[in-house]
Amino acid sequence: MSSTAYDEIIDFITSAPSLDEIKNYQHSPETLKRVKYLVQADEEDTLTDSERAELKEFTKANELMAQLKLRAKRRLEK
Repeated sequence: MSSTAYDEIIDFITSAPSLDEIKNYQHSPETLKRVKYLVQADEEDTLTDSERAELKEFTKANELMAQLKLRAKRRLEK
């Protein structure tokens, strides 16, 4: 994987998306596949240190994205 799931979120945010684009943001299939692998490896206790860091980084970025989506939705409803 040339970039991490975290990178995908950062690239999206820095592309100056509209409120609608933020509200409708979806991870790419590649990112979903990678995160699924990381979660499964975590459950099996087979993550490497770098994979554990990647999963933690993605989790934080995903939490931020969830808040951005919620706020964008609220602003659009006004």
